[in-house]
Amino acid sequence: MSVFSDMLKNFVHEKDINVAALAHYCELERSTVYKFINGKREPMSAELVDRIAHFLKLTPSEILHLQEAWKMARMGEDVYYTRKSVEHFLCDFPSKSVIPAPVFSSVEDIVTPSFSSGSNCVLLNSRQAMDSAVHRILLKEAGKANGRIALFVQPDFSFLFRLLSSIQPCESLEIQHIFSLNHTSQFTDHHELYQLYYLRNLFPIYMNDLDYHTYCFYDNEDFHYQNLTVFPYMILTSESAITCSADYQMGIFYQDTDILQALWELFISHRDRCLPLFKKIPISENSPSDVSQFLNTSQVNDDSMIGIQPEACLTPFLQGDLLQAVFNHELPHADMILPAAQAMFVKNAQKIADGKFIIYFTEYGLVHFQQNGTFDEIPEAFYHPLTIPQRIDVLQKVSGCCRMGSYRILKKPLNHLSQNLHLCLRGNDSFLTYQTNLGNTVCLAIYEPSLSQVFQDFLEHLDDNIYYTPDEAEKIIASLIQQLETCHFSS
Repeated sequence: MSVFSDMLKNFVHEKDINVAALAHYCELERSTVYKFINGKREPMSAELVDRIAHFLKLTPSEILHLQEAWKMARMGEDVYYTRKSVEHFLCDFPSKSVIPAPVFSSVEDIVTPSFSSGSNCVLLNSRQAMDSAVHRILLKEAGKANGRIALFVQPDFSFLFRLLSSIQPCESLEIQHIFSLNHTSQFTDHHELYQLYYLRNLFPIYMNDLDYHTYCFYDNEDFHYQNLTVFPYMILTSESAITCSADYQMGIFYQDTDILQALWELFISHRDRCLPLFKKIPISENSPSDVSQFLNTSQVNDDSMIGIQPEACLTPFLQGDLLQAVFNHELPHADMILPAAQAMFVKNAQKIADGKFIIYFTEYGLVHFQQNGTFDEIPEAFYHPLTIPQRIDVLQKVSGCCRMGSYRILKKPLNHLSQNLHLCLRGNDSFLTYQTNLGNTVCLAIYEPSLSQVFQDFLEHLDDNIYYTPDEAEKIIASLIQQLETCHFSS
């Protein structure tokens, strides 16, 4: 039996369906339908599932559940929930938001209640006490000229991570974070892959543009909740420390300098045995060496590339005279950046010709480029918006790539990706490019291999019905080109 067969059997029973009539409607043998019901066989196609649903007169919600149960039966529960986790992560990816500027300008401007000077060790005997203590020590640290925070906690302490995603340091604030990942695929109670659940919780901190560094080690997630550990987690600042239980319901607050120093030394020793999870690469006109390093690294890699983003990847078409025309030659170190960009763009064009380049993108992303001549995969400081004739030329090349099958326009549920999402996978390398809330463009290199693997698996196994056919995509782009031509000739 399977989830699909159980669901189908319930629908047949509840709606008093004649199996012979259902088989006749679906042009199947009655014995085949009974095999569907008894879990000995699955329908051969999504179209057949839709046909069964139509005969059963299911509601839209019931149809969706039957379709999802069929997918789960075909690919297995673990694969299904893993791919669903990726889909939810992509669909819910955060957009850039405006964070109000901090209202303080110095340490003295922060007013936070403090524990009494004689209280070097205080019991925190409730979740409210824990949250209050965390709030106090982190805000105080954020007001220092050179604040530092160390976290040895799982990314499921919701209060802590909401606070860090909105905190605005007075000056510099370094955050180092150690946590464990499962060495096998495991899921939350809501069937979300733990790695993606954690990434979703962490990402708002990266969006907040903090000096945030993550490190991981591998362990069994259930260990933290089922074994008799007392206070396995800790939160450290330059003046205070909190050790706490795995459910964050109880902890101990410390201010003793000897204890604090010992906990910092313990944290550093653990950190040195962990692996960095990500590396942040700023893509800014103010960091030309980082930009050049990123461009040079990208062109060295000969592996196939697959990516997903709102707009089509336009870099393969920015070459020669067009690149010279749109590139901002006033940039600092433009003479260093331009050749590296040209080499990478040529490399991408060659990958398209070799069939080693696939990009999934959205129709509204194309419309954004058609209307504005800009594209978010490159910060606008690096180039000038394309003119209408230049946009027409680029869209024609995108259309040709759609005809080849290397460029694919997404349908539901991925047709409204965040304008901030740019995920690219090249061999074993994965990069997530986004704009922070302060408007800075950052490329996050993903070092953790299982994260890259689940993204790769998802993109390589997207159903054909998730994106338009080449003919449909060409018609969409032809309509956009026609609108541009009409606008250009009428002006």
